[in-house]
Amino acid sequence: MIMTNMIMMMFIMLILSILFMIMLLINLKMKFNNNKSSPFECGFDPFNKARIPFSLNFYLIAIIFLIFDIEISIILPMIMNFKISNMIYFNMMFMMFFMFMIMTIFYEWKFGSLNWKI
Repeated sequence: MIMTNMIMMMFIMLILSILFMIMLLINLKMKFNNNKSSPFECGFDPFNKARIPFSLNFYLIAIIFLIFDIEISIILPMIMNFKISNMIYFNMMFMMFFMFMIMTIFYEWKFGSLNWKI
């Protein structure tokens, strides 16, 4: 049992080291490119000023997305506990959670965080 685990571990280490060597060889063959190594690779002109105005609406939408993304990650374990929990408590907790999500989206809508001003 222990010997088979050691053999499997050595086999995996061998595969990982081979992949690492292949990665190094591929990396050595790539040519140096000034455009790709510049700090403004993502479409900004490097000859302009670095501090360009950032859209506050985009920032708010990104924060709202993160909040609701975290709430989705809370929902998934609740679904896994569906079979082993008491149905009354589970349904109450689930409804409270969804009511909280709906209230937050209406709150964001009321204060104009979802409006894009062009």
